[in-house]
Amino acid sequence: MVCVKVSAVSARPIVVRLECAEGAFHYRPKISTDGTRWETLPAEAFERGLKRNQGILRLEVGPESLWVAAQELVSRDELEAWSRTLEKLPFVTRAEIGRSLLNQPLYKLDISGRAENTNHVIIIGRQHPPETTGSLALMRFVEEIAGDSDLARSFRKEFHVLLVPLLNPDGVDHGHWRHNMNGVDLNRDWGKFAQPETRAVRDQILALRDKGRVFLHLDFHSTFNDVYYTQPDDAPSSLDGFTKRWISGIQGRFPDYQVRRSSSLSSTSSTSHNWAYKTLGIPAITYEIGDNTDRALLQQIAAGAAQEMMTLLLELRRAK
Repeated sequence: MVCVKVSAVSARPIVVRLECAEGAFHYRPKISTDGTRWETLPAEAFERGLKRNQGILRLEVGPESLWVAAQELVSRDELEAWSRTLEKLPFVTRAEIGRSLLNQPLYKLDISGRAENTNHVIIIGRQHPPETTGSLALMRFVEEIAGDSDLARSFRKEFHVLLVPLLNPDGVDHGHWRHNMNGVDLNRDWGKFAQPETRAVRDQILALRDKGRVFLHLDFHSTFNDVYYTQPDDAPSSLDGFTKRWISGIQGRFPDYQVRRSSSLSSTSSTSHNWAYKTLGIPAITYEIGDNTDRALLQQIAAGAAQEMMTLLLELRRAK
């Protein structure tokens, strides 16, 4: 995601005129004085131009830098630091699985309480660079799995989680909207696998299939509103009933929160969740978080969704 820092020798108002080379403005920009705490630019300080790709910002600047970005930053460095913290846990290992087009390492984390676990869950994220709420939800979701609760410990004894939190490090570093350095939307490359980033993750998933059972595939993203993209309930699956029960469980935990679900099957879609369903025959879900979803609510829902997933998968596993 592109971020700019502006300052002035003395306090003064400035006007910044922006024009997107491609696409249009999706957000009212956010500002920060430290790159950590962000707030949305007041409505009166942002004006759309005559064209959809134009915008005018009115900023108050001074000697201290003012950060301006479409969304708060969740950078490659931040995800790297978070991954390193997880790696310190005795049941987490981290390894390189490939390289991006710019030769950045692609990392996986394996979370498992037993080396011999052959029941697998796949969690991936950040195919699209600016979708930072997806990263925020992914991190909280995974922290619940890696936590010290009785549920998390029981889950890790039965299941191994393959986690790839950052598929598109080049795009994140260079402020791309949806693409990698080849100008390819990685979430439209599943099936083609023309890009090194998707090939690396595919190979990890297929290796797990070949030596065990994959139960679930989750891909974290951001969009305008919270929504879960799933297969229809009548679609054949190796884990019949999971998705409906999981969504219902989340809604039951948060009765004041509207759980949106959109279900479809496609013979042509090249998204990760469509490929995972067709290839593995499992529930495969794109977990979308709204760009402007309250960040505290985001954390609560992600934690509750992880708890529901662990509870339900343990129940279904033990019923087999």
